Amino acid sequence: MSQVDNPIQITHYINPHRFYYKPETAYMQEHEQVKFATAFNEYCENEYGIIFETVRNTPSWKHPKPGDLVALRSNQLQRWIRCEMEDVMVDVNETTWYYLWAIDEGLPIKTLTTYVRPLPQAFGQEPAHAKRGAMINILPGETQYDYMEDKPRLVPSIKWSCGIVSTLELMLESAESISFFPTTQYVLQNETIHVGELFITTQSNITHNVGKKLREACPNQLMFTTKDATYFKGIVYLGALYKQRYVNNEGFDNHVVNNFVTKISRYDPTSPQYMDTQTDTKVYEWLKQNQEARIAILAQQKAAKDENNEASPIQQTTIPAKNNLATASALKKCLERAKYEIDKKDATTNMTDLSIQKRDDSEHAAVSNSKRSNLMQKIKRQQVVRQMSNTGCASSSNTSE
Repeated sequence: MSQVDNPIQITHYINPHRFYYKPETAYMQEHEQVKFATAFNEYCENEYGIIFETVRNTPSWKHPKPGDLVALRSNQLQRWIRCEMEDVMVDVNETTWYYLWAIDEGLPIKTLTTYVRPLPQAFGQEPAHAKRGAMINILPGETQYDYMEDKPRLVPSIKWSCGIVSTLELMLESAESISFFPTTQYVLQNETIHVGELFITTQSNITHNVGKKLREACPNQLMFTTKDATYFKGIVYLGALYKQRYVNNEGFDNHVVNNFVTKISRYDPTSPQYMDTQTDTKVYEWLKQNQEARIAILAQQKAAKDENNEASPIQQTTIPAKNNLATASALKKCLERAKYEIDKKDATTNMTDLSIQKRDDSEHAAVSNSKRSNLMQKIKRQQVVRQMSNTGCASSSNTSE
């Protein structure tokens, strides 16, 4: 059999000893697994409903136990799927979450209890479609210094290193196709593990043995054995085999959250429907308060601007222009004189008004004096002219005589 005759799709990856896969032929419309999924979805739609708004409530039932099979309406797949119960969690908001494993799709799912229904008995006997795989003849290792031999040596490890896990993940993501050839299988915690060789085909149509490529890429983090007895003896004590399926190799939650979005809307990260943790809720509250504060500030700025616009015409009428200073000074004097007259009648004249009056009187006197002096000069000038004319007339008469 050729190395590319058994192509697969890896549905969930944790480490080289724990990945889940389905044959590519299982996605064909004529395949028995596709027909089974279609029949299961149609039955659940008739029994429970099509979408969340029309899902009919069933009689109250207790929380399923780990290992029980249930039916879930998946928002991502837009159909009903079979799931295995893994755990029940209650968050800080006292919201109950189901940790499920989609046995036919090979995915970990986190969902609210509202979207889970009992599995119909007619569909409980079908084996899981997604299978668990593990690479054969490789074990995790680490380098330790041997003080007896005075040199470093490679020893078995109980967990996979980050370098191995990330390297294999990158190889799988960049591969054009993936092939897996199981050679043996064994049961661990009621789960069948298929052990075999993994091959990838690059975009340049070159096929590589993944185990050999990992040994070349990470020689100090991987142990390679050719004996099955040694391999199975070491794999039993490997701690990574007993991890939950919903966590990654580092132990962090790696669920797909099943949220039902019934209306098509623009994605908003601050919307409560996309929030899942207490931290997200606090961030949303802070963003909401910040938005309200910004709106209040903008309203205050707009009100102040409107007040300034209303007050500006009055200021323009009361403040004189620079090119009309004479008019302004005359207006000021008139106002001061009117004030003085009013204060004089009320017997409340102050020193400032008296000084203004004296200044005005002196100015008036100076003007009147200047007018009197001009009049005297004119009178004198006319007298001189008359005298000169009289003298001229007398001289002319004497000459005629």
